[in-house]
Formats: sequence, C-alpha cells, structure tokens
Amino acid sequence: MSVIENQMKLGRELFEINTHVARRMTEITGDGIKQYFETNQDFAKRLAEVRDVTAFMELQREYGESLYNGVTERMQTRGEVLKEAVERGGEAMRSAFNMADEATETVVEEAAA
Repeated sequence: MSVIENQMKLGRELFEINTHVARRMTEITGDGIKQYFETNQDFAKRLAEVRDVTAFMELQREYGESLYNGVTERMQTRGEVLKEAVERGGEAMRSAFNMADEATETVVEEAAA
C-alpha cells in the first residue's frame, strides 16, 4: 500500500471514529434530556401529594438523588465512549505508522540492492 493510500485509509478511519463519537454523544444527550423531563413530571405529580415539611424534604432528597444518579451515569457512559474512541484512534495511528515504517524499509532495501 502506498503512503498516499495509507494516509487516505487513516483519514477514513479517523472520520468514522469521530462520526461514531458524535452520534453516540448526541444519543446520550437526548436520552438525558428525555430522562430529565420524565423525572420532573414524576416528581411534580408526587409533589401534589406532599402534606408536610418532612415529606417535602424527603421528596426533594429523592429528586436530587435521582438527578445526580442520572448525570453520573451519563458521564460514565460518555467516558466509555471517549475511551473507546481514543483506543480505536490509537490503533489506527499505530497501524498507519507501522505501514509507513514498513514501506520506508522496503524502499531502503530496494535502494541498497
């Protein structure tokens, strides 16, 4: 494979990785927004049933905990997506540079012969 073909292959692989990351991040964000609205609707319904300060404080604690758990879960998912992208990008870069090194060695060997 020539150096130009190698560079084009690397560019395609990196583009595919970036496209996948952008798509996954959009999905994660959309799911988060949907979950946020569902959580707010659920707690708004439950708020109507509150009759004292203790019940209100408990509901507020549950609401905060629910939001916090949702955010931390999405952050972990985003981290996993980014980790996978970095690993795939690293593999693509190593592969491209290994092929370039092999091509250079072949050219040097041919020139020496």
